[in-house]
Amino acid sequence: MKFSKVIIILIISVLVVNCDNDSKEPTIVLSNSNIAGSYSITSLNTEMKVTSVTQVGGVSVPLDVATASSNGDTFQIDFQLEENGSFKAIGQFRMISKVTPAIGNPETETVILDVDASGTFDLDTTNNTIQLNVSFGDFLSGTFNINTFNETVLVLYQETEETEDPITTEMETTIRFVRN
Repeated sequence: MKFSKVIIILIISVLVVNCDNDSKEPTIVLSNSNIAGSYSITSLNTEMKVTSVTQVGGVSVPLDVATASSNGDTFQIDFQLEENGSFKAIGQFRMISKVTPAIGNPETETVILDVDASGTFDLDTTNNTIQLNVSFGDFLSGTFNINTFNETVLVLYQETEETEDPITTEMETTIRFVRN
């Protein structure tokens, strides 16, 4: 009886060790030729925090001024990345933004945004980033981390911080593309 228990435990151990996660997505090398293609946007989310610094008795004290979140939907944008390092984005989408001031009630605004932008991009394959350099229009500019890149999905993430006098704005943007 002990021998059969040892055999059963051994068989179960071998099965557990050999059952690897077969659903892993294939790895694709990040390059201009592999990232080139036509994409649809499926989500665009931005979180923002605004702070101000004031002097109290000679000590700098940061004060939260407001937070904001923006979520895009109803995307009708053609986003094209070319192997030669150029990109183009044309279309419309709806953006719903909610601003919550430190004092007062939150305000929500919904707008339809028109996109007509083009420029170049540079990939940094060491750091998994893409630098979008807009030469025409106003859409997705700066350096983005490439959080996901496979045969069907591209997810970009960007953190920015801007300071103008005593006001600092921190922003996080995530945008998800699906290859057409």
